[in-house]
Amino acid sequence: MSFFEFPHTRTYDSDLGWLIKHVNSYDETIARLDEWIAENEPKLEDMETLYEALISGNLPEGVQRGIEMWCRANMVDLVGELVKLVFFGINNDGYFVAYIPDSWSDIVFNTTGLDITIPDIDYGHLVLSFNE
Repeated sequence: MSFFEFPHTRTYDSDLGWLIKHVNSYDETIARLDEWIAENEPKLEDMETLYEALISGNLPEGVQRGIEMWCRANMVDLVGELVKLVFFGINNDGYFVAYIPDSWSDIVFNTTGLDITIPDIDYGHLVLSFNE
């Protein structure tokens, strides 16, 4: 039995002629890519120039103003995500405690004289360390 006989009927997916009509030739594909590159290369060069200006700190005035406006509009939300508050208080047993949010899991809380010793620092100072 041949592939094209029942139950395998001819379909567009298996028809090589149909496929050839709808696939671009290699030269057409290269030509379209060259057009895209010619159209977008100036944009890429502008982005590279802007990146170099950003790295060197010599931003154009309009870009600098735009960044400042964005910072002013988003700073409260940005800082709110970055900085979480630690609340200090006294628990029911009378101990001084710090309530630490989960986002501070990389911060180690110690006290001098009990957990760590730091020269020239008295007993009982709170020391925050970043745990890498």
